[in-house]
Amino acid sequence: MLNYTKSPWQEQDKDSQTIGLKRLLYFIFRPLLSLYASKYLSKEILQILKPSLLLPGRGMPLEDRRCWGAYRCDIKNAVILVQGTGTGWDVISWARLKPKKIIATDLFEFKDSWTEIIHYCKEKLNVEIEFYQSPLEDHSFLEDESIDLCASDAVFEHCQDLKSVLKESFRVLKPEGSLYAGYGPLWFSAGGDHFSGRGGLQNVFNHLLLDSEQYMKYFLSFLQTNEDFQSGGRYVELDLFSRLSTQEYCNLFQKVGFQIKDLILQLDPKSLAFKTKFPENFRQLCNKYTNKHEDDFLISSNLVRLVKSSSNY
Repeated sequence: MLNYTKSPWQEQDKDSQTIGLKRLLYFIFRPLLSLYASKYLSKEILQILKPSLLLPGRGMPLEDRRCWGAYRCDIKNAVILVQGTGTGWDVISWARLKPKKIIATDLFEFKDSWTEIIHYCKEKLNVEIEFYQSPLEDHSFLEDESIDLCASDAVFEHCQDLKSVLKESFRVLKPEGSLYAGYGPLWFSAGGDHFSGRGGLQNVFNHLLLDSEQYMKYFLSFLQTNEDFQSGGRYVELDLFSRLSTQEYCNLFQKVGFQIKDLILQLDPKSLAFKTKFPENFRQLCNKYTNKHEDDFLISSNLVRLVKSSSNY
């Protein structure tokens, strides 16, 4: 019988922190990292997506992503909506910016950790936190235009109805309000199912290359008795995937009414290694998904800053 475990929020928070020296080095070398990563993508896709930055797997620590995502906000007076918070550990990273208030939601309830985090943020950071169990498509408990910043990490790739999630985000945001999202691995990259890759590099695209029967056999053979509650095993079991490419995400953002202010693309070293070591399999991948660009199999994650422009409604 499969048993799902939950990682303590304290450990998740600690593991997410980056020492100051490492952050400084990333900041200094980020332009060079972007130049290095650009050689792996086609001029065509770069012209279409117009990314402000490229990253070869790493280069943007969590603390920098928080500052980057909140750059347009009067953060001291801002109300932040953290979407898909899980255990709530990511709320603490936003609370360290000292906003006026944070509202955090998730489809599932993590009552014990939420209660602890409310007390921790109040006592240590003097920031008010509210948690709600709610689907991201329906935050009817929030008034129209009541949020300054919507924020999420590793959430959009799991939204089966992302359009409804974005519409709800657009509704609750104030005019000129911002949306920050970091999401990945994307479905068409290595390990896009958050599971493929178990058993070696040759398996990183199993979710795309294998038929349903072969994939399920692979899945069951590498499924562990104890899987983390927020792991690939559970995501596959519930089929929590949006199955979109970078361009499809961007098209959806604009269709809902958002303006894309910045887009950062992150490449996957495993995808690049697979392409080099298994060229025939990579070509098979491209031939199977002719409606996708070859670069879609190399881009693992996106970071976006969106704005609800007053001219869009």
